[in-house]
Amino acid sequence: MNHGQFYKADALVAAVHRDAGGIFAGFRAAHAYGRIYAGTFVATPVAKTLSRAAHFQGTRVPVTTRLSGASGDPTKEPSNVVAMATKFYLPDGTVTDLIGITLPVFFARTPEEFLAFTDAHTADPATGEPDVAKLKAFAAAHPNGGRFLLLMQKQPAVVSFAQVSYRPLHAYRFVNAAGVGRWARYHWEPEAGVASQPVEELAKQPRDYLYDEFERRLHRGPVVFRLELELAQEGDPVDDPSAIWPNGRERVVVGRLELLRPITEVENGDPEMMHDPTAVTDGIEVSPDDQIIAARRGAYLVSLAQRTGGWQRRGELATAPPILTATTVSKEWTCLRFISTRLPLRRPSSSSPRSSTSDRAARRSLATAPTSSSRCITAALLTRTSRKGRAASGSASITTGPIAAAWS
Repeated sequence: MNHGQFYKADALVAAVHRDAGGIFAGFRAAHAYGRIYAGTFVATPVAKTLSRAAHFQGTRVPVTTRLSGASGDPTKEPSNVVAMATKFYLPDGTVTDLIGITLPVFFARTPEEFLAFTDAHTADPATGEPDVAKLKAFAAAHPNGGRFLLLMQKQPAVVSFAQVSYRPLHAYRFVNAAGVGRWARYHWEPEAGVASQPVEELAKQPRDYLYDEFERRLHRGPVVFRLELELAQEGDPVDDPSAIWPNGRERVVVGRLELLRPITEVENGDPEMMHDPTAVTDGIEVSPDDQIIAARRGAYLVSLAQRTGGWQRRGELATAPPILTATTVSKEWTCLRFISTRLPLRRPSSSSPRSSTSDRAARRSLATAPTSSSRCITAALLTRTSRKGRAASGSASITTGPIAAAWS
């Protein structure tokens, strides 16, 4: 049975927080730390034969892409799963989103399976590791979930965000101008080719290594991905993101993505930057029987309200007098305060409020204070250095879990 988008949404978000080791104020429940890049997308001629979607018609469409690690802990280094969330800015002023990870399947078909996996994966306080017997029992009861666990164990780490395939997991129905529909799954394939390395090798690198490596590539030229559709055949499950389709399905290239430069949420005019796999446009449809994609929208909205304060917080910002303004604070300091509130230096305790008075004051400054991309980069480096120093002096370390890894 399918349910509405908010079915178990609070429980799902709470499960992701548990997997990350706690709530990190101001951050996404999963894929907490990431960077955003601006670029363009151009569809191939074949794309319009499959879908009447605006970004499939061959005109150049602006995009932003957020690259991130998997964990809900923003202090964690990327592991063997990374993510790519792309927002297409359509000619009519609307947007559509496409979210992919580096695993080919999800670990659950329903919200109930998601929560069952969470229960099985909860770490034993005595060992800090999940109970193997519980995981085996889950795998026996949910074969697709068991396959996911095996894939996680075998998944190598990436050498670059630019050299890995990203899979958006869900099947979509593509409808052309004649009303003919065809089910397919998306794939982002890197023009630079796929490369990997052992997880242990990536773990030796600094936390921002993959981002810095990606930006060095951008200095040399665009980073390019092909967008491919894997076309379903009769009998392929289009409502189950935990099911692997048989090998040999036809693939067609429907577009080319070029990422050009770093950009911030504020510079882009979208400080919340929510990515929603159900945010489709005319000519692309989700399966009404895919329970996970329905649940993801509700869970993302719950997470968005948590990390931003929801509509109440926006009301406060609209009516509160500015704490800091462009006339009293330098651009460098304003930007540093902004990034500091987005990248907290410590995990709040269970008894502390979600954000301090100083955090709230700094966030109010965004209502009036300008930012500068180049100065933001400098401030970000200073903030990351400061956080790394504090982490070395004793902040807790939480291992990235498979829940956040798959919950893009």
